[in-house]
Amino acid sequence: MTMVDTLFGLIPEASRGQQWVAEDLQLVNWGGYDGGPHRVRFSPAATLLCGGSGSGKSTLMDAYIALMMPHTTPFNGASNGGVTGRPRGDEQRNVLSYGRGKLDETRTEEGTKVQVLRGDGEDTWTAIAVTWRDHDDSRFTAVRAWYIPAGARVLEDTVRVRATANTGFDLATLERAAAQRLTDASVRAAGLEPVGTDREFSARLHSVLGIGAAGSGANAMSLLARIQAGQQITTVDDLYKRLVLEEPETMRTADAVVVHFDELESTKQRMLVARQQVAALEPIRDLRQRIDTAAGRMTLIDAVGVFEDPTSVASLWRAERRMDLLRTVEDELRDRTRVLDVLVREKRVQAEAAEVEHDGLRDLLRERGGDRLETAQRELRGVERRLEDARVLRARFDDDLRALGAEVHSRAEFDKLVGRARAVLGDADAKGNAREAWADARRTRDGLKIELAQRERAAEEATAFAGNIPGDLYRSRELLAEAAGLEPHQLPFVGELIEVRTEYEPWREAFNLALGGFATTVLLDVADLDRFRTAIDGVRTPRRLTYQGVHTGLPANGGGAENRLPGRLEYADAPFTGWLQVRLAERFGFVCVNSSAELAAHEQALTITGQVSRGDQGAHGGHGRANVLGFSNRARLRELEAAVEELRPALDRAEEAVTAAETALDRFDAERAAFARIVDVVWDQVDVDALVAVQERWRGVESEVAEKNPDIAGIAAQIEKAKALAGRLREEIGAATAERQQVEQRWGEITDDVDAGQALIDEATGSDRAVGAEQAQYLDDRFASPASAKAGPSVLLERFDGALQTAGNRLNEDRATAFEAHHEQRESMRRLMAGFLERWENPNLVADPDLYVDDFESILAALETSGLHQLESEWRDSLVHLSGNDLTNLDSTLGRALRDIRERIEPINRIMQDLPFYDDHHRLQITTRESQSEARKRFRRDLREVRGLIEGASSDQEREQAYRRMSRLIGHLRRSAPDFADLIDVRNHVRVSAERVTADTKQHVALYDHIGEKSGGESQELIAFIVGAALRYQLGDAGAERPRYAPVFMDEALIKADAHFTKRAIGAWRGLGFQLVIGAPNDKYSAIEPHVDVEYDILKDTQGRSWAKLKVALPEAR
Repeated sequence: MTMVDTLFGLIPEASRGQQWVAEDLQLVNWGGYDGGPHRVRFSPAATLLCGGSGSGKSTLMDAYIALMMPHTTPFNGASNGGVTGRPRGDEQRNVLSYGRGKLDETRTEEGTKVQVLRGDGEDTWTAIAVTWRDHDDSRFTAVRAWYIPAGARVLEDTVRVRATANTGFDLATLERAAAQRLTDASVRAAGLEPVGTDREFSARLHSVLGIGAAGSGANAMSLLARIQAGQQITTVDDLYKRLVLEEPETMRTADAVVVHFDELESTKQRMLVARQQVAALEPIRDLRQRIDTAAGRMTLIDAVGVFEDPTSVASLWRAERRMDLLRTVEDELRDRTRVLDVLVREKRVQAEAAEVEHDGLRDLLRERGGDRLETAQRELRGVERRLEDARVLRARFDDDLRALGAEVHSRAEFDKLVGRARAVLGDADAKGNAREAWADARRTRDGLKIELAQRERAAEEATAFAGNIPGDLYRSRELLAEAAGLEPHQLPFVGELIEVRTEYEPWREAFNLALGGFATTVLLDVADLDRFRTAIDGVRTPRRLTYQGVHTGLPANGGGAENRLPGRLEYADAPFTGWLQVRLAERFGFVCVNSSAELAAHEQALTITGQVSRGDQGAHGGHGRANVLGFSNRARLRELEAAVEELRPALDRAEEAVTAAETALDRFDAERAAFARIVDVVWDQVDVDALVAVQERWRGVESEVAEKNPDIAGIAAQIEKAKALAGRLREEIGAATAERQQVEQRWGEITDDVDAGQALIDEATGSDRAVGAEQAQYLDDRFASPASAKAGPSVLLERFDGALQTAGNRLNEDRATAFEAHHEQRESMRRLMAGFLERWENPNLVADPDLYVDDFESILAALETSGLHQLESEWRDSLVHLSGNDLTNLDSTLGRALRDIRERIEPINRIMQDLPFYDDHHRLQITTRESQSEARKRFRRDLREVRGLIEGASSDQEREQAYRRMSRLIGHLRRSAPDFADLIDVRNHVRVSAERVTADTKQHVALYDHIGEKSGGESQELIAFIVGAALRYQLGDAGAERPRYAPVFMDEALIKADAHFTKRAIGAWRGLGFQLVIGAPNDKYSAIEPHVDVEYDILKDTQGRSWAKLKVALPEAR
């Protein structure tokens, strides 16, 4: 838009400084205005559109908004205060609903269905046009049209037309273009000039119609939209800020500061992420190297093969290494054979000489009586051997004798002991008797243990309860009481309620027998009986209980005569006692007699032994049962404790008897084993004394011969020496001969191995197979024995062969180790990749070490190349300095914005200086008062302090501190911050009010602050003056005689004032040079009607179609 500088500021060049008024509004298929074109002609002064609610007034107003305003301006502004959602969105009125003529929504089986006037399953179109006229009858028309396909759901699905004409235009001529889906060519053919974008369209309107100074037509249109919406306003401050002041520059500056900071913060986050990613990915190279190493190891081992395969590299290596060893062993065996041949010959010569010497000495010994000496020595050696064996047997024999407690010194005693042994071993019943005695002792002891445990358990159970009832009955009662929600004392046993009187204690057993099971019957109040039965039905108890519901609270009578069972009892003070005494008298009223002879004399009788009679019937027996009667079980506890003390000594004696029986049984087994060994011994085997005597006799013979021939000993010693030498030499000859045979055998084996190894090497050479250097190195390291100066060739060969015996297993272990290492490193890399992708998702990558390792390394290389992860300190310095400059700019913008608000008021006040307000002698002026708050002061102070910290920061720590302080300050600048509006929106830093002053002296007369305090008419006059003046300023021609752009649409405005104030409000608008188009309901337009030139009634039929009926009109312009 080209602007020119005038006395009123920069204005569009296309504006001729005159005034444009709206001449007419045309509609085609807009809302209820079906078909068309529908035309509404406006008065240059004021036009009234009146009608009932929903008739279509706002639809006309919204058509003007749709044509002139940006898409962010909502429709139906006067009545949509309770509507939510995006302006012109699905939840509000929008172009699609207007274009199809939406009537209502209905619920069907398929869902919600929209009822429309047109476009239901077919294409439709809609158009809006306004024609303006200036003082020289020049006309300008703006058109918006939309072609709406049947399937359109949003505005973007439509064909949108923005066009202008420098003349009047009839929308009927657009019908043919609509048939061609409103193409640019068809629109041009209709006489319009299409415009490509909303921005260009608005710029053209603002330029031609002269809307807005300094190119700020958007501000003027925004104010016109707010005026048209007619929103409820209660204070002058609110009026001025909502309708006159736009969003201050401070808010945009704060947004820019936040955006800049967030961009830098985002860069920081990227840096941190990059650093984390580098740290996460750095191990991948080492892992890859390890994987490659493990894979290479596996490949090497696979290439080596196995020693069992004669064609493998391993077999060839073994043959080559073993061939070298075999050659040296072959030389060693050859040398050893020569040495052994010489040694055998030498030893044979020496052995022959020793044997000759031995024979000569033996001949000499025989000549000197040596035969008798030799016989004595031979016999002596035999006796000594037998004596040694006899002493061993005698020691064992003596052990058995000690076990039996016997002594044997002669053959007769020995024979007697053997006879005794055979008798014992032949007694088959002896062992059984010993075992039976041991078993009897154990049975006696175990029985006493069981009896003692029972009595101790009975005593322990008795201490848990107060009465004499058995413990399992008590436990059963507790289960039932808990289930029924009753206490145990509410369910007493009969035996707990009665006690035998002291003078009749001998009768206790008889009374127990007579009462029988009745004594263990549980009593309960009959009132609880039904509930009790229901509650216990599912309860399982260790003992079956008998219970009876009784009437409680009956009076007690003392029990009756003392010659009867009930009269010899004492009764507990309980609710059940009265009923119990009656029942005992009825069923158990036995007469207590001294002998059975008296039983027949009574209908019911009882003897002290427990026999009862009932006429011809009776009962007896069951003695020894535990007592169940009595209030206390102290007597029972004393009995049980006495029984326990009585059993303990008996149990100790039984334990001693068991020990004695076990000892006797063990002794019997030991004696029987000793007897079994004795019967296998012969006396001569253990008669050591006889053998000692024989030994002494032969020693005597040896001494006698030696004394008669002194030289015999020397000759004998020489003979033994010669014999030993000859024997040793024969052994050495045998050993050397055997070794030579072994060497020869080994030599033959080595020769065979050499031939086989050479054949394998020759075959490999012929097949071009060889052991690689890496393979040889691996096999040498794993299996070759290290050279040793002390180890001979045979030892080295033996070590080599020994090492190869486990070579297969070791190769498998190496292969498994390499595979495990490869798998482990791959798994480590996979986890690294998975962890990386879990933290930083990337749909193009998969945690696969085989396929994507290059991609991950590329990411690492790119990160390292960019160096982003290493620039945090430099980034922080830049962030602090750049954001510090932003804060400086914001601080200055806050001060400048406050000045702008005050400067904004001055031209508006100049406009109102020439407009009479209230009467001809007064004027209306706008005043401002700055409002201070501690929060704003602290905020501005923080701005300056943070800037100082930034400028003074010289170390990383100080810069980091400044950054954190600045980060907190930036938090207040975000629109989501609770104190954003108070701190940043400078409109809240001033309080705007109006005052009435005298026209000549400008003296203050009255203050206008709260609009709600004024009457409806006064409020509307006040609004008209302030907003009208502000609009003149926004339109950019505050100093002109009249505004260049005159139309002001007002929906449901001026409807709360009487005729006087309505006249003054309309007069204010007209005095400011504006053309008014006012929409009002049927019942609220009477005060407006006298002051308009043109009036339309807006009507709607039963089908939902609207039209504008002219009621008051001006003459046709000629």
